[in-house]
Amino acid sequence: MRHYYFRLFFGIIWLLAALVSFLSANIWFGILYIVLGACFLLSAYHLGKDREDK
Repeated sequence: MRHYYFRLFFGIIWLLAALVSFLSANIWFGILYIVLGACFLLSAYHLGKDREDK
């Protein structure tokens, strides 16, 4: 359960960092942060889905 919230929290943080990077015109880091945020959120989604199936 805590891994789910941990990954959800950090996924949101990475996406906020991507927003700040895009606003400061740092495109490459924005893309990197979007990928990292998507990975964290996708893994949180799969953890939540596995928990529901049990």
